[in-house]
Amino acid sequence: MNILISGVSGFIGGDLFSRCKENGGIMPYGISKSSNEENIFQLDLLDKAAVFEFIEKIKSSKIVIDSFVHCAAVLATSGSQNDISLFQKNNTLTENVILIVNELSIKSLINLSTIGVYPNKDGEYFEESNINPSQNAECLYSLAKFCSEELFNFFLIPQNVFVTNLRLSQVYGKRMRDDRIYKIMEAELLADNKITVWGNGERVSNFVPIDFVLKAILFFVANQTNGLFNVGGENISYEALAKKIIAAKNMDNAAIHLVDKGVKSKVYINSEKLNRVLSF
Repeated sequence: MNILISGVSGFIGGDLFSRCKENGGIMPYGISKSSNEENIFQLDLLDKAAVFEFIEKIKSSKIVIDSFVHCAAVLATSGSQNDISLFQKNNTLTENVILIVNELSIKSLINLSTIGVYPNKDGEYFEESNINPSQNAECLYSLAKFCSEELFNFFLIPQNVFVTNLRLSQVYGKRMRDDRIYKIMEAELLADNKITVWGNGERVSNFVPIDFVLKAILFFVANQTNGLFNVGGENISYEALAKKIIAAKNMDNAAIHLVDKGVKSKVYINSEKLNRVLSF
């Protein structure tokens, strides 16, 4: 089986590409804006002209792609969360992925979305829960990811393409971005032997290890289906997360500094639907 992975220079896409190469059974091909290594095509997915050239290159190579795993995204930073171009660029990615899937007659798409489509308010969130990304700090990014779910369903499923949308919670692993809370806590611990936890440590979020995310993706590569799934791990308070990181580093003498100021929302992500599928 041949799969095409966008965003292989990033955290999840890169780990997925490496996992497939190491384990065998699946031949991975990658798309990267910056890399041009073996089986990785250098392509800016925001450039439509370049996308057409890429399509022609794949056709002429006679490579048959069975599944597309869409990991690429224009991610929000502290300075771009309210920049409307963030929404627009992610929509352009979606448009060009649809083009690639249709032109190359790819039979399945696994799209990485986000739990940011749900509001950052107290509650438990299922796949059927109302979305409300405007109540989330990463509204524009999350709204674009919800649009991608709907656009992929609308344009691809009628063409007999299987579309699986995976709403990821906060993914952690070695290659994760430095501005993620897990990495921020870990860095402070190693530097100062302490972790500062805002919101008095009461905030609850969902954190999922990269290995579980890869397991879910590869399951749907092998078992093509139309569906929407929350991909979550542990619903945990930020104080408990800090304790978990301290224990993992065997730094039991480290301090946790609780600060009352900050977000205290308790957001529980329900991933039972996915867990039932993966248990089969």
